[in-house]
Amino acid sequence: MRVEFRRSGGIAGIDMTASVDARELSAEQAQLVAELMSPGTAPAPPPGGAGAPDRFSYELTVTDGERTRTYDWQEAGVPEAVRPLLASLGARARPAPPG
Repeated sequence: MRVEFRRSGGIAGIDMTASVDARELSAEQAQLVAELMSPGTAPAPPPGGAGAPDRFSYELTVTDGERTRTYDWQEAGVPEAVRPLLASLGARARPAPPG
């Protein structure tokens, strides 16, 4: 499975991206990615997950063969179970190419 990550927004407004194979993730994170591909198993967002100025937005796209699922979260609306995965991908992210 392929995982594409994009973090946008924040004070600087610099988009950060990362692309990894799920095998490069920890076992727990790879399991979460597999769960994200299953319909109806996405973690629920916490209450009050609306966006706010200078906060981040996250986009996570998981591709497994011909199946693709994309998730979009505002920073306050990221499900607790997904936060460690986004932090790990964020640590690998680099500025997105202009365009």
